[in-house]
Amino acid sequence: MNVAAIGAHPDDIEIGAGASIAVHRNRGDSVRFIILTKGGKVAERDKRRAEAERAAEILNVDDVHFLDYDDTEVPYNQATVDELEAKLREINPDRVYIHAEEDTHQDHRRAAKASITASRNVNQVLAFEAPSTRSSFAPQYYNSVPEGVIEGKIEAIRSHESQQEKKYLEAEAMKGLARFRGRQANSTYAEAFQVIRINNMYKSNFYDGR
Repeated sequence: MNVAAIGAHPDDIEIGAGASIAVHRNRGDSVRFIILTKGGKVAERDKRRAEAERAAEILNVDDVHFLDYDDTEVPYNQATVDELEAKLREINPDRVYIHAEEDTHQDHRRAAKASITASRNVNQVLAFEAPSTRSSFAPQYYNSVPEGVIEGKIEAIRSHESQQEKKYLEAEAMKGLARFRGRQANSTYAEAFQVIRINNMYKSNFYDGR
């Protein structure tokens, strides 16, 4: 399986789908990240890019591609859609992980809209949650993940050292959400997603590797 994950900022993908990404790679799937911004002010961008590359290395991701939008100014327009669509054609993914539209952060909302349009020809599109996701987020699909995989997700998130003052990035917060979603999915840990599209696949509550 070829997998693409689209995040507005460095660390978004790891927070929303880091454990699922690790499961994909453990199964031998190809995974590539597309990050719309380098995050932060100009002086911080090199650091945040390096952190994102380190996180991708921890998760054994095949490739990280950065677009060049400014933090808080990700646009939802034809140019953004075209750029994302061109990259997705290059990757030719079977599944894409994207932001959920139900989010209070403007970059996340716009990234979600652009990603939905750009991935309209992809068979499987799943939207992940973030700390800024609104309570209207209603998951329909769960990836069950082993405890060791959760630890790898936390390690990847910790590589974003410039963001560690944020309370929601603490290990216990990450594990707490994974345990909560795990209870919903009848497993110890899980990540939850909204289904944007699932074609050519039995719609299970658990990741089945197909």
